[in-house]
Amino acid sequence: MHDGLISYTQRLLLTACCFLILTGCSTLKSAAPWHRIILDEEFSTADLTADYQWKDYLAQEDRLFAQLHKVLADNPRTDAYRYQQDSLLNSFNHIDNNRALPNAANQHKIINNWNRSFVLKPTQMRGGIVMLHGLSDSPYTVRSLALHFQEQGFYVIAARLPGHGTLPSGLLNVQWEDWAAVTKLAMRELQMQLGENNNIYFVSYSTGAALAVDYTLNAQLDKKLPQPKKLVLLSPMFGVSKFAVLSKSVDLIGHIPLLSSERWLSKQPEYNPFKYNSFTVNAGWQARSLTRNLEEKMTMVEKSVGLKNFPPVLGFQSLMDATISTAAVEHFFAHKFQPYKNELVIFDINRHQNYLPITRSASTELFTRVFVDGNPKNYNLVRIGNTNSSSHQVSEWRRNAESSDDKEMPLSLEFPRGVFSLSHIALPFPINDPTYGLEPDEGEFYGIRLGNLNFRGERNTLALAADTNQRLNANPFYSYMEKRIDEWLEIPQPIK
Repeated sequence: MHDGLISYTQRLLLTACCFLILTGCSTLKSAAPWHRIILDEEFSTADLTADYQWKDYLAQEDRLFAQLHKVLADNPRTDAYRYQQDSLLNSFNHIDNNRALPNAANQHKIINNWNRSFVLKPTQMRGGIVMLHGLSDSPYTVRSLALHFQEQGFYVIAARLPGHGTLPSGLLNVQWEDWAAVTKLAMRELQMQLGENNNIYFVSYSTGAALAVDYTLNAQLDKKLPQPKKLVLLSPMFGVSKFAVLSKSVDLIGHIPLLSSERWLSKQPEYNPFKYNSFTVNAGWQARSLTRNLEEKMTMVEKSVGLKNFPPVLGFQSLMDATISTAAVEHFFAHKFQPYKNELVIFDINRHQNYLPITRSASTELFTRVFVDGNPKNYNLVRIGNTNSSSHQVSEWRRNAESSDDKEMPLSLEFPRGVFSLSHIALPFPINDPTYGLEPDEGEFYGIRLGNLNFRGERNTLALAADTNQRLNANPFYSYMEKRIDEWLEIPQPIK
């Protein structure tokens, strides 16, 4: 073919193919089991029938985890970490007295497998909440908030999104429509459990937050769907890395047998009991596709039926977020959601004078864009930041819709020593989370304390990367967030 007839993109992909072949890419056979084995019991939209319900999804999940258990038994490895049969990182071994391995018969009682969907039923019914986790995570991500809502009288359904909680290879072929289908199943189940009680809410994180918005847009078009009254979105995935735009082409290349290893953006040791460390190209593409779908569907719904009935939204976002675009989140609140009904809380970086001289200018530029544009917002904008530059104490700085004045309310909270900002992954976890907390609860143990690692020793000894603990894993302002969510859901007083 004449070179002039080949597009630049085609030449780029052809060059990439040649380079990968010549550099000798590995085949899937050389990959670890958790990178190559596909669990065929996983749910997809192909499994849906007219009468498929939430109970059927849970039954299929039972079969999925039974298959996972067998796969791990059939593929024993000494370097498997969370996938080793006798490891405390393995969720099949999570026990109530978890300081000993579950080798002796009847020694310990198995507790919840937090990698799976779970349902929490209150003693008194106030309403219901569907909770959705993020990409590469598991339902453990929303566990702490879910237990709190149960105590407050809410029936909670925390759904495991297909491809998650099992093997990272589950993200090789999953589609975001599979996640949307499970969201719909969970909402229908919640409505069935609540009966005439219409106090239905979403409280969701990252990709789960985007799915909550997607569902709510569908509910604007189809009034037969259960209608959420309010949404709470933690680090909502409204904008992702530009690399995701290219990931579909890379994923297609990766289906060529010799290039199958190129279907992964990263392959890492799997020592995290509730999140994948490895990440597929397809996962990035699905994230990109979902965010583009939201933009298009928002426009379509607005033209079709309008957005005046779209429920109020409370959002929480870290100013600096390496996963999600904070500017995109602010754009949704300013230009997409129905105005004058919503609130966005942004956790600022630590602006103590000790940190500012070594803080990159990008954080200042983003701060200026969001907070110092001089124009009143059409939503309530709240900043959680230093009381002043010589203090680690923080205040709530509130700017109500149509106002340009910030009102300060000092909080009895502060940035912990050494913490220079929050992060995307920190928001859902309290400071005492047993796995990701800075001050973990000693009463629970799931094989590792990732939130307060302070290891010292020789390089190349541990499976963890040197910068593993630089990214904050838990939210020092979680108590503020929890209280603000309670107020948003109009919980009058705790149920004793």
